[in-house]
Amino acid sequence: MPAQRASGKAQFNIRIERDLLERFREYCERHGLDAHGQIVIFMKRMVGAEYDFQDKLWEALRTEAEATR
Repeated sequence: MPAQRASGKAQFNIRIERDLLERFREYCERHGLDAHGQIVIFMKRMVGAEYDFQDKLWEALRTEAEATR
């Protein structure tokens, strides 16, 4: 029997204040958004922004180092 392949996904559980969760769900409902999907999109943007920031930082440092040569 072949081994089962992992889906590449993981479950993520967090604890937040009930009021915050209710307000977030209400916001998503008002705007026709999927609450779980919005969290995933937010996480992707944060990770992307971090790497963009790192790239821009290295680029600025390289430019400054070349200018001081």
